Formats: sequence, C-alpha cells, structure tokens
Amino acid sequence: MRVIAFYSFFEIKDLNLIKDQINNFFQNLEVKGSILIGPEGLNGTIAVNSDKEKKVNFFLMQLGVFQENIKISNFDGKRVFNKFKIKLKKEIVTSDFELNIKDIEGGQFINSKEWDDFMNRDDVVIIDTRNDYEFKIGHFKNAINPNIKTFKEFKKYIENEKSNLQNKKVAIYCTGGIRCEKAGPLMQKHGIDTYQLKGGILKYFEETSAPSWDGECFVFDYRVAVNKELQLGESQLCYGCNMPLTKEDRQSHHYKEGFSCADCYDQLSEKRKRSLADKREHWKRIL
Repeated sequence: MRVIAFYSFFEIKDLNLIKDQINNFFQNLEVKGSILIGPEGLNGTIAVNSDKEKKVNFFLMQLGVFQENIKISNFDGKRVFNKFKIKLKKEIVTSDFELNIKDIEGGQFINSKEWDDFMNRDDVVIIDTRNDYEFKIGHFKNAINPNIKTFKEFKKYIENEKSNLQNKKVAIYCTGGIRCEKAGPLMQKHGIDTYQLKGGILKYFEETSAPSWDGECFVFDYRVAVNKELQLGESQLCYGCNMPLTKEDRQSHHYKEGFSCADCYDQLSEKRKRSLADKREHWKRIL
C-alpha cells in the first residue's frame, strides 16, 4: 500500500468539473482517503495499491499538481482511511489569511538538502507553523512552538510577534508544505524575511537522514505518526480526547487504553465514558 500526500496552489474556476474528473478516474481503482478542491487548488492524502502509484501520480500532475508537491510513503497495515471522499472548500487549507494565488506564488523556499545548514545559521530563527499537539509529537531542534490550537490562530501569533521577527531571517516548516505556503506570504506581508521548507517534514524525511529532527511526525490518518524512515511510528491516539500520545505519555497513571490520558482523565463525563466502553466492546467483538 502506498500513501500519497499532495497539494498545489493554482486557480480552479469550475470545482465540479474537477470533482467529476477525479471521481471518474478513481471509480475503478481501490482508493481511500480524502481530496479537497477549492478555487485556489488541490489538497489530499490517499492510499492506493503500490502498482497504481505511477498511474495516480501522472493523473494528479495532469490536473495541475506539481511533481515536487507529491510525497510517497509505505504502509503495510490493514487500514489508513475508512473511505474515499471529495470535498469542495473555500480554501484547501483553512486560514482566513486573505491571500491570493499571486501572494502565494511569491514564497521563498529552502530545499530539504540545504535545510539543516540554513536552519543552523546564527541569524536564522525557526518557527513550527503546526498545531501544538503536532509539535509535541516531534519537531526540529531549537524550533519555536507558537502554541496554537488551529492554523487560523497563526495569523494572530504573527501579528503579536512581528516586531521581534522583522530584523531576522525566519525558517518555517509544516508536515507537507501546504500550511507554509500560506504562512510564508502572510509573514512577508508583515515585513518578515521568511523561508519555507520545500515539501515539508515528509520531503525532509524522504531526502535526508533527518539529523535535526527530534521525535516523530504527526499525520492526519490512522497511522497517527511516522518516523524518520517514513514508517509507522509509536504514537497513538487517546480515544477520550483524540490527542496523539507518545510512548512516554502512555506511562502516565492517568492513561487508560481506549479511555483517557493525562490531559482528559478528569474531564470525561459519565456519558462519554459509557460511550467509549461500548465502542471498545464493539471492536473486541469485531476483531
């Protein structure tokens, strides 16, 4: 099984036409995952059989996805996604940053193989543009955590911090590169000299030995996280609050598999506990 993560920003005038083309292409292929279509481009993560990888990649590039924005990883487990779905959205990554395609095309990039040298320069500050729970699972050494719960909050973070960043070079990164393609131009509008990791963490893992990375990389599917070799990581989800947990988190005496973790153990209602217990028994019967 191959997991294909992809995105590209380009103008799409007829969203339904693209949706029909995607549906027609995949109707006879075994595919699961999700694809977002918006006026600003495409964003998706799908799982396909290994022998269909080249055919799918060629189709994505025909639609307008840039080859360098397609990331591939292996998964030998039984399930990555439940089903295949296509959604029409206002934005392919929700931000409310009020950027247009021209703004996004003005971004500055550093490729994976040059990233470590650039990031370790004395005049460079590193900022993680992902959510707080993603940073917790793994991040670049010396990176700043903006402590945001959603990507929308990054705008307020930059507005508050711009005076501290305007005299520096700032390196930013995210999982696959898409959030940075909005965060970078937003920061440049605030007079911050910003450089994005091209292809994100996943491309960095693919092309280097990832010497500057600590931990795993959170991914938005049933794998939860991948390690530096792009293989299934050790992180797991807490079923009580849906937050990712490291191996160390699961050592807490507040962790109860299938129910709670240190963050939510005292916040679960009796109704929620009963629901989790019912679900657990359901999966025991099935599996």
